[in-house]
Amino acid sequence: MNFRNLLHKILLFFLLFSLVSTVLAQAPDGYYNSADGKKNAELKTVLHNIIRTHTFLVYDISTSIWWYTYFKATDWNPDGYFWDMYSNYKRATYSGSLMNREHCMPRSWWADSSNYPSFQANGDLVNLSPSDANANTSKSNLPLGEVNGSGYLPNTIIKVGENTFPGYSGVVFEPADEYKGDFARTYMYMVTCYEDYSTYWHGVGTSSMLNGGTYPVFKTWAINMLLKWNSQDPVSEKELSRNNGVYSIQHNRNPFIDHPELAEFIWGKYMSSPWAIDGTLPEEDIPLTLHPNPASSILTVKVNKPTESTYFIESLSGIVMKTGKFAADGTLTVDDLRNDMYLLVVYSETSRKVAKFVVQH
Repeated sequence: MNFRNLLHKILLFFLLFSLVSTVLAQAPDGYYNSADGKKNAELKTVLHNIIRTHTFLVYDISTSIWWYTYFKATDWNPDGYFWDMYSNYKRATYSGSLMNREHCMPRSWWADSSNYPSFQANGDLVNLSPSDANANTSKSNLPLGEVNGSGYLPNTIIKVGENTFPGYSGVVFEPADEYKGDFARTYMYMVTCYEDYSTYWHGVGTSSMLNGGTYPVFKTWAINMLLKWNSQDPVSEKELSRNNGVYSIQHNRNPFIDHPELAEFIWGKYMSSPWAIDGTLPEEDIPLTLHPNPASSILTVKVNKPTESTYFIESLSGIVMKTGKFAADGTLTVDDLRNDMYLLVVYSETSRKVAKFVVQH
């Protein structure tokens, strides 16, 4: 075999490996089918049944496995460092004195330090992410909330202080604006996936956000705040990539990332309406429309609040080609894409819509 043929086979192998990895990272067809047509408490329980059975990761294994296998697949920034939602540090290698594995929802809310390992949620990758150690200490097991002013903790992007969100006046932890939706959707995942922990909710902070029971679980003020964060900070490319990374390791997904509108059907303004798997909202029966199709340079999309909506253009195999916000008139450019068929995924407020279009120069 000559060198050129060998090189060709090596390149073909890595191309196929990449394609297989991409396919495996997506939710399988029908993953959420059993939730179609359900609403409020029943919808939450059906989602629990879908995501509760997964590969359970052991928290107390080698720390290097968590950082260089798990977090490398879920929280590795394309610029070459671990993505930290608690600080602006850009660390490419793990340091035990500087970095922690942080439980987004504190594990002390359902267990005691003596029995953490006995709970499967202890090692749930959805709820664990890289954190600056000092920021983690400051966060402690406080409830989420909003803090008045610009009192960021030194060398972090978080705040700790008295809550100003109506309904609770205790000390809270506030993440950065660009991650508020990430935290909200993680908390929604936790009380859904571990609905069977309803009798265990306890500890400092729990009485501030959680009522116990399987539904609605959160207190009214917490529901209002989480829904606000879910709407104001839409799903990002980072979250989508992380959700796929988690699925490739743990084999379950966060439904509130795949379908952020679920939050409103379970706890919000659509509680009285059945959820539709295509993401259609009760008062929005008109599907996503775009023109011209095929498009050569400019694509115009009919969407509410275009400058506040996020779009993702994906290949049919699920690879994100570009992302961004629409112009005020709902337009986006496609002249940098080659001739092919693509998926346009639009996140607008709490809705997610998908349409196919063709680029033809």
